[in-house]
Amino acid sequence: MKFGISTACFYPTPIERGIEYIAALGFENVEVFVNAQSEYRRPFCTEYRRRLNALGLNVVSVHPFSSGVEGIYLFADYERRVQDTLDDYERYCECAAEWGAQFLTFHGERKVPLGLPMRQDNAQRRYEIYHQLCERAQRWGMAIAQENVAWCKSHDPEFLRGLHDNVPELKFTLDLKQAERAGHDWKDYVDAVGDRIVNLHISDHTQDRDCMLPGAGTFRFEELFDRMNGLGYDGAALIEVYSGDYQDRSELSDSLHYLNTIIRE
Repeated sequence: MKFGISTACFYPTPIERGIEYIAALGFENVEVFVNAQSEYRRPFCTEYRRRLNALGLNVVSVHPFSSGVEGIYLFADYERRVQDTLDDYERYCECAAEWGAQFLTFHGERKVPLGLPMRQDNAQRRYEIYHQLCERAQRWGMAIAQENVAWCKSHDPEFLRGLHDNVPELKFTLDLKQAERAGHDWKDYVDAVGDRIVNLHISDHTQDRDCMLPGAGTFRFEELFDRMNGLGYDGAALIEVYSGDYQDRSELSDSLHYLNTIIRE
């Protein structure tokens, strides 16, 4: 198991400073959480690649800040908006590929669209849009990795199973805190889509807190790693918490040490 961390752990620190922190803390693998349009366009994209290379970091995945509105953009009834968004996500993939990433983390539709009335669900149209999105990503050697998210339709393992069965080119990200917030056992998601999980967002929790650094709570990481190893998983496990979930950055390196200790036992 390879461990890493998301730049989201340092938000709202600029992502160029975030990777400096990451390298200094002893991490090698990273998910870049893009926070502005300019960050996946020239010249920022090229300069960021230079900085990543100088720091010796391996970018596993990229997470768009626009994930909160993917539903009303990509799955809208207004076709021109859909096509414009597909173009925009292809630009994400182009930049992410330049940084060396393999996966684009994706949230998809909310449970209830923002400010819009509920409409009849159209699964076939949804699958067609996913096909188009995955095709755009594949042009750059990238894959779309659908994440389970508590406030999205992807909170439901059966919804994910539908995507798994109807969009074979789609990959998946398992997020532990989002599973906890959705009231599901993480194993429910592995049962649904485990053979195509390519990315792990890991965190810890207790009965009172749903997002903590690995090692600070009661989650049994040994069970997760054994299950994923049994599936032949060879990807990364990326720490993704929020800046309010720790007091000092040294706690992040302590968490990395804790994880490395588990896999050495």
